[in-house]
Amino acid sequence: MELLAHALLHDGQTAVANTLLVHYREIGLTNDELLVYLQFKRLTDQGQQFPDAAVVAKSLGESSNTVFQRLHEMLAKKFLTIESVTGADNKIHDRYNFDGLYDKLALAVKQPERAAATQTDQAVATNPRQKVFTDIQREFGRALSPIEMESISKWFDEDQYDPEVIGLALREAVLRQVYNLTYMDRILLNWQKRGLRTAQQVEAERQRSLEQRLNGGSQPKRQTGENALPKIPLFKIGEESNQAKK
Repeated sequence: MELLAHALLHDGQTAVANTLLVHYREIGLTNDELLVYLQFKRLTDQGQQFPDAAVVAKSLGESSNTVFQRLHEMLAKKFLTIESVTGADNKIHDRYNFDGLYDKLALAVKQPERAAATQTDQAVATNPRQKVFTDIQREFGRALSPIEMESISKWFDEDQYDPEVIGLALREAVLRQVYNLTYMDRILLNWQKRGLRTAQQVEAERQRSLEQRLNGGSQPKRQTGENALPKIPLFKIGEESNQAKK
């Protein structure tokens, strides 16, 4: 008991709003995501300005990749934002801001029916987003950094890229063995400038370009111009003089 009492005094307590515990499912927060949030809140309440995801993973008995996946999902649902702030060591650090969670909670309490309907729509809409996060992480063979997570979210929220188009850009990057978001961003921007906003448009343009290269590089060049191929005689070189004599 003495050890327990000492631990209770040393570790302190984390206050959790009962409203959150009652309504967290209504706003679309899963049980796993709630546990991740509570662990980050615990570390913050203990004075850690920049909680380490690895510490959270150890407390939950999960891998760091699993914790990052939960953060990806919360970021996509707008429960979480990532801020870059200067710490006491004068270095730039990423900080997880969960204010969005309470913004949605306030809406759920004020307008429960509307919030429930909105969350149902969001659950359908975020599935493709979560798939994009998962696919990129799998193809890159590593967990995404907080900045990368934010960049991907901007593709959806600011650039309004179609999830299937992002998937095609990922395929292009993988085929060229360039595993970074900067390369994917250049691909997406190029397609956007060319007015290719759907997966069907991208695939149609790819097929058109392929056919154009195949057609443009064969018959016309053989018929005329400096690139025309030489005619091949139907007899052997040694037989030409004999043909002339006859």
